[in-house]
Amino acid sequence: MRSRPDVELRMSRTAHPGDVILVELVLRSRARTPVDAIELHLEGMQVARVDERVLVPPHFLSLIARVAGQTTLPEGEQRYRASFPLPADAPCSYLGTRAEIRYGITLSIAIPWWLDVQESYEVLVTPRPAARPPRAPVAGTTARGDSPFVEVSLDDQVFAPGDEISGAVALGNVVGRNVRGVEISLVGVERLLGGDLSAPGRATEAHRFTAFRRADSRDEGRELPFRFRIPRSVAPSFDAGWIALVWGLEVRVELARSDGIVHTTPLVLGVFDRPPVPAAMRRQIGSGRWRAVWSAVGARHGLSLDPLELRLSGAIAGCSAAVWIDAGSSSSGALVGELRWPSWGLGLEVGLKRFLLALSSEDDGGFGRRYRVRGRDPGQVRAVIAGPLRRALLAFDDVRLDDEHVVVRARTPGHDQPWLGAFIEHLAALAAEIHAASARIPPPTPMTGMRPAWERFAEELHGRLEVGRMRIRDAQLDGATFHIDTCFERGPHPERSELTLVLEPPLQASLDPDDPEQLRAASPGAREVIRDLRARTRALRIAPHAIVVTVPAPLEDPATVRALLGAQLHLAALLRGARAAGPYR
Repeated sequence: MRSRPDVELRMSRTAHPGDVILVELVLRSRARTPVDAIELHLEGMQVARVDERVLVPPHFLSLIARVAGQTTLPEGEQRYRASFPLPADAPCSYLGTRAEIRYGITLSIAIPWWLDVQESYEVLVTPRPAARPPRAPVAGTTARGDSPFVEVSLDDQVFAPGDEISGAVALGNVVGRNVRGVEISLVGVERLLGGDLSAPGRATEAHRFTAFRRADSRDEGRELPFRFRIPRSVAPSFDAGWIALVWGLEVRVELARSDGIVHTTPLVLGVFDRPPVPAAMRRQIGSGRWRAVWSAVGARHGLSLDPLELRLSGAIAGCSAAVWIDAGSSSSGALVGELRWPSWGLGLEVGLKRFLLALSSEDDGGFGRRYRVRGRDPGQVRAVIAGPLRRALLAFDDVRLDDEHVVVRARTPGHDQPWLGAFIEHLAALAAEIHAASARIPPPTPMTGMRPAWERFAEELHGRLEVGRMRIRDAQLDGATFHIDTCFERGPHPERSELTLVLEPPLQASLDPDDPEQLRAASPGAREVIRDLRARTRALRIAPHAIVVTVPAPLEDPATVRALLGAQLHLAALLRGARAAGPYR
C-alpha cells in the first residue's frame, strides 16, 4: 500500500543577496511509499506587463537540489536537507503595479502510479543593509527663459524607508500670477524591459505619496521649508535589467490657467546599517541665493547690488549701467539692462521690425531684418551704427536705443548663473562699442568742414563740444555760462543757431521784447541793448533763467558771435541793475 506523504518545509522566511538559503524537508508517510525522485527547485523570475501583455523573460535564477533518487519512503518521518546559495547581485523581491520579482522553492515528489507531490513556497529576498553614505545636499531649478520657475533644495538624495526628507522650495517669476499652492510628492516609476523610457509602455508611475504646501505669488523668492516622511512600506530603488524602480521627489507648483511648474529631484532609496546623522546644511535657494549670485557677478564688472532690490548699478566703459529683472510686463522675468551716456544729438531711434534703407546694404548678421534705424542725418547714422555696434546689439532679444540711452532685454533665466554672467558680458561689450561709437560721430553732413573752428572756440571758452549736433555746452565767458546750439527740425540741414546765456541767479521775471509796456519798465540802457540785439538776430527771448538769441545757421565759426555773447552779458547786468528802481526789484 502506498500513500501521499504529508510535507513540511522549514526555512527562513527572508534572505539577503549573497546568503545561503538552508532548507529542511520533513516527510511523514502513513505507509511504505515508493518514489522515483525528491527534488527542491529554487527559481527567481521577473514579470512585466506591457500593453496588456504579460511578459516573462527567462528565469534569472534556477537551482535544483535532488535530495533523494529512486527509493521507498518507510512509514513514519523522514528528513532531508538542501542549501541554495543566492548570488550577491541577486535582485530583491518586488511586487509593483506592472512589474514583479519573485523567488520560490518548488517541491517535487514523483510517486509511481500515484498522484505526485507538487508544492510551492515563496522566498522573500530583501536588501542587505549597506553602509549609509555621507549626506550630500542638492539643489535644482526649472529656470528656462522668462517663464515662472521653482527652485528646490534637499538635505540629501539618499534615504531609507521611514526617513524624513528635509528641504525647501522657492518660487521665481510668479509676480502677478495666481499661485494655488505647492504639491510635494514622492514618486516611484517602474522601468520595464530595460528599454528607452520614452518608448510607449516602458515607464509607468507605480507609487505616489503627496503632501501639500501653501504658497502664493507674494512668496516670490522666499524659502518655503518642508519636511516629508517616507513611508516605511516603500520598496528600495533597484535595477534588475528587465525591471527597475527609480524614485524622485516631485515638486509641482499649481498655477491658475496654466499647466504649472514641475521639478523632480532623483532620489535613491536603500536599506542602511544605521539611522541618518543630523541633517547637513542644505543649499541656499530663493532671494538669498539670488542676491549672492548677483552681488558676485556684478562685482566682477564694477556693479553694486541694490540693498533692497535685485538690481545692479554702476559704470561700464564710461556708461552708467543698470541691470534688473522685468517682472511686470508680458516679458515677465526677462533680464533687462540699461546704459546711459552723453547725448549723441543725432535724433537716433533704433527699435524692432523696421530699418533705414540707407543701412540695408550694410546689414550685418540679420540686423536690418530685425531692427529699424531712424536718424536725422543718414551719414551720421551710418558712421555710428556700424558693424561692431550692430553685432553687439544682436546679442539681445530686444533693443530700444536712442541718442543717450539703450534698454536691452534677454528672455533668459535672470536669477542665476551662467545666464546672468553672460548677459552682463554682452552688456559690457555693448558699452564698449557705444564708447567707441561716441568717438567716431562726425559733424552733421552740411557742417563737415566746420568742425576745426568749433573745436577751437570750445577749447577757448572751456566748453564741451557735442559733435553730433554741433553744440557747445557750458562755455565760460567773463564768469558766465553759455550754450551754443545748432538747431535742426527733421532733416540734416540746420534751421537756426541759438546762443543761450544761463542766468544765475535768475531774474525775478521774464521780459517780452515785443511788449511796449514791459520795455518801458526797463532802464534806457537795457532798452538800447535789446533794440541792438533784435536788429542783429532773428529772435530774442528773455526768461528768468536764460537770455536766448537766435541767429542764422549754420555757424561756420562760432567765434563770430562773440560780440553777441558780450551783448547778452551786458543786457543781463543792466536788467539786474534795473531791479532796484522798477519792476525787476
